[in-house]
Amino acid sequence: MNISNDTGGMDSSKLLDYVTNKFPSDLAAMISARDELAVRQGALSAAEDTVKLKAQAAAALESANAEAAALRAEAKVYVQEAKAQKAAADKREKDLNDRDDKANAEFAAREKALSVKETQVQSQMNALDAKDARLFADQAQLESDRLALDARIKAFQDKVASINV
Repeated sequence: MNISNDTGGMDSSKLLDYVTNKFPSDLAAMISARDELAVRQGALSAAEDTVKLKAQAAAALESANAEAAALRAEAKVYVQEAKAQKAAADKREKDLNDRDDKANAEFAAREKALSVKETQVQSQMNALDAKDARLFADQAQLESDRLALDARIKAFQDKVASINV
């Protein structure tokens, strides 16, 4: 088929022969070529869509990796902060336990010293009670000795008065 029409004119018998014999086969070939081009265009569009989707997936993956890296970094910061807080809490707990142990030791020492003092005071009280008992006994003895002495003095004075008379 001559599409560019660069040859001379065509006579009508050739045209009629072409339209009746050759044109249907050329038309079928052109329709087939058109369908083939449509299929190839569809495949090319699908390939382009696949490339676009692959690029979008790569961008999404890169974004997700960046976000995950940021989250990991943030989590590391939180972990470090938590470790620091735990270390501070452990130190504070140790300090409080040490102070508690020291206070308990001081309390036990004071309690022991108080117990020793109570024992000393009790033995002093017992000694004082014994001295008081001896003192009362000595006082009673002294009173009875004084009464006896007074009686003897009176008897002696009576005897001396009876001699002088």
